[in-house]
Amino acid sequence: MIMRSWLPLVLFIGLLGVSFGAPLARFLPEMPALSIAFWRMCIASMVLWGITLVKTPISRSPAPQKLIIPAGIFLAGHFATFYGALKYASVANVTLIVALAPAFMLLLERFYLRRIFSRQLVAGLCIALVGALVVHGYRLDRSDSITLGTLMALASALCWAGVLIIAERVRQDSDTVAYTRWLYLVAAISLGAVVLISGQSILFDRQELPWLLALGIVPTLIGHNSLNYAVKFLRPTVVGAVPIGEPVLASLLAWLFFREGVSVQVLIGGAIILGGLLVIAMRPMRTRA
Repeated sequence: MIMRSWLPLVLFIGLLGVSFGAPLARFLPEMPALSIAFWRMCIASMVLWGITLVKTPISRSPAPQKLIIPAGIFLAGHFATFYGALKYASVANVTLIVALAPAFMLLLERFYLRRIFSRQLVAGLCIALVGALVVHGYRLDRSDSITLGTLMALASALCWAGVLIIAERVRQDSDTVAYTRWLYLVAAISLGAVVLISGQSILFDRQELPWLLALGIVPTLIGHNSLNYAVKFLRPTVVGAVPIGEPVLASLLAWLFFREGVSVQVLIGGAIILGGLLVIAMRPMRTRA
């Protein structure tokens, strides 16, 4: 049983890890988005399966469970659209929009899990959506590459919400390694199939290998595994709201590594989005017995 005092540290480590997901991908400008997502999942899965050869994960029920398959497909969609969006928009823009995932989780918790909204959550959701409109600048021209990037980022946020909603149920009967090794494997297989069907190259150059390994370890095994660990004890909306700091950290890293600028429009909209998501995250954390 995890101690309540450990949860903030776990969530903070998760935030630090996932914040490297977008900046590290900038070191792979020639690699297709689907291939980046595939190798990230493939490397993380191979590491976890290697770990289980040494130490058998503790699980109270057989894995994989049926729900892991749709969770893996959702995760594949999350990374495919996330890295696709980065091909069209800045790190700041994409991570800010993906930070809307908690808003989608609220909707899923209300209509799928039949949980009750509070006025505070509704207010936070509305504020975050206003911020998204400000970031986008009300541009709805489908020929605009930034619009395409924004739509893909929204799809990524929705897929991530689906992953955490399913994880809440699956994680009650399996430990983190037992769950994520299958989760990442299903995601890798799904992405690999799409890459082959689309005719894109799945190969990579030798100089790209260190960045792919970093993607598989830092934002995935450290970042996402920390969040998947926490979702066993906290509501998915709370866990999903943790990466609200990712746009700030990821944008800072993008500026440090690539001098990628952040527009005033993104700064203003980002502040509104983060404000709305902070309203959501300020709900008391309730651990499960």
